[in-house]
Amino acid sequence: MASDKKIRTDIFEYDKAHNAFKSSTTQNSNGALLSQTLLNKLKDEGYICRGDNPIIIADICCGAGDTIITFLENVKFQGGFEIRGVDANPEYSGYHGTEMVGPAIYQPLSSENRGLAEINYSKAKKSQIIPLKNYFVRHADVLEADLSNILRTQHEIDNKKAPFRLVYFSHCVYYFIGIDDNIREHFAHLIDQICSELLQEDGIIILLHGSFQPNSFAAMESKFSFNKLKDVIPTPEEYNELSPDCIIRNACNKLGLSCFEIPHTSPVNFSKYLPEYTDVMKDPSRYDELLSNDEAYQDFYRMLFAAHRSPDDLYQDKSSSGLANLVDKTVGIVKADGCILSHANMQIVPSRKASDQFKRRLEAIVKDIVDSKITK
Repeated sequence: MASDKKIRTDIFEYDKAHNAFKSSTTQNSNGALLSQTLLNKLKDEGYICRGDNPIIIADICCGAGDTIITFLENVKFQGGFEIRGVDANPEYSGYHGTEMVGPAIYQPLSSENRGLAEINYSKAKKSQIIPLKNYFVRHADVLEADLSNILRTQHEIDNKKAPFRLVYFSHCVYYFIGIDDNIREHFAHLIDQICSELLQEDGIIILLHGSFQPNSFAAMESKFSFNKLKDVIPTPEEYNELSPDCIIRNACNKLGLSCFEIPHTSPVNFSKYLPEYTDVMKDPSRYDELLSNDEAYQDFYRMLFAAHRSPDDLYQDKSSSGLANLVDKTVGIVKADGCILSHANMQIVPSRKASDQFKRRLEAIVKDIVDSKITK
């Protein structure tokens, strides 16, 4: 029962919504499985995880730092890992007092100023759930910051060294789309900088994002979070202009970079009670009725995760991006399809300095993973 819980209507309760979403889908575990499989296959061929020293990994838009930890689990490497995270949200990056612009230094924040990323990296290092040797987290807007400066040490900058063999860049392009009208140009510059200045010859970027397929969870997010789509069934023009996988693919084509893709699908499941509570979910004054049914309560929060907005804000919005249409679309898709599908695409971009042999092997490994259909 959910009788001891309350629903805040004046704010978007991210943790509740995110937890309800995660509990209903294999999206995160599928992403982790694909990452682990890719890295282990590359390691078996002598790429990425090689030598006796830690490999340096960038975690761009690191969030709470927990995603990269799951992505690196079950990847055994005696040299270990060194993670350098960066995020614009001080809740994740920690409170540094100002945005960082200088070279990277290993200087932990005081306990009261630490963000979630540093806390989770610290736990991973202590438990050795992954062979983490060192880490740091920086606070910066990655669209504005000079990544080649803030993610490298002074020694690496002075010697023009590209330190990274692995860069993770996941689940962030949607937010860029919402705040940046020039996202395609800025993102292309960012990818070019990473591939030209930060990656070693056999280094790769791993990008994982939702794809705006019709009636997908990512299309729901774009419609109700940012009002960028006219409907949850995007037009071909909207898909090409706004879907994160298209933005990444188009940027790579423009830059002359290879981009290998692993599309996959995960269901986001709702309970049998969803239709019964349709009218309740449309009216914040009736939300106490959700507290007596935990499954309906969880349905409400996972639906809210597609909007990333408070119930009051959604209720006051009488447009097609408001609460009534959010509920109707959710119920309609689940009734028709049995769930809402989360279409995602893992895209792997090699360094600009990559050899033709490495790119051929990477392409073959990716094809093997796609053909094996290992996701659930």
